[in-house]
Amino acid sequence: MKKIELLGYSERGIINSLIFSISNNKELMDKFVELIDIPKLNKLGKPIDYEILLEQSFSGFGDADLIIILKYKSHKKVLFIEGKVKTFHRKSWTLENQYNKFKKGKYPGYSSNLFYQLYLKHLLFDNKTDIEWENECISNWDSFSVNCGIRNRKIGNNKIVWKALKRVVDCDEAFYIGLVPSNKQENDLFKGKLKHNIHFLSWKDVHDFCNNNEEELKPVLDVFEFNKGQIYRNVK
Repeated sequence: MKKIELLGYSERGIINSLIFSISNNKELMDKFVELIDIPKLNKLGKPIDYEILLEQSFSGFGDADLIIILKYKSHKKVLFIEGKVKTFHRKSWTLENQYNKFKKGKYPGYSSNLFYQLYLKHLLFDNKTDIEWENECISNWDSFSVNCGIRNRKIGNNKIVWKALKRVVDCDEAFYIGLVPSNKQENDLFKGKLKHNIHFLSWKDVHDFCNNNEEELKPVLDVFEFNKGQIYRNVK
């Protein structure tokens, strides 16, 4: 029977297709995490297992496009991944422009700024010890808040958010990854610019990863082709 063609739009379409394609293949998941190239994680070797959250809300701290929890024998690490693309009508997208806007402060669209979104996740994780838990519930949800420089951010009382947050705060260290349309050379210029563990992965490297694993990731390549011109420059 012929398979139904399934195509997603823009960064979320590709992220969803990628994760659904590799989530049942630990070897591919290992390779994808290695692709991000975080030296500290590389030294730890391959995780025993993974846990993945897609498009998870954290209430006032924003949504996360992708969260990957890496499980090792005695500890866990968490990756917060935020995807940004060069939209069809935009000639270019640069980390420098995003960073300068982030440093400048609030502007129309500030809440979707790559650095700001990752910063909110950093604030949440960095203040996790202030959250009081009773079993799987947050008992001080109405008083827990963190100032983001513009206003106080709160976690709210959504129990699904609490469930996801409990999985995250059980990790001992967090890393923050921008999945971006700029190339590796541009990304490397921003290494160490922020105090928290921020790293970058280019869409081109993800595209190459899919091409190198074409047999397993053909559905993801179809989504890249469908979104040609929307994700990063010079998609061939």
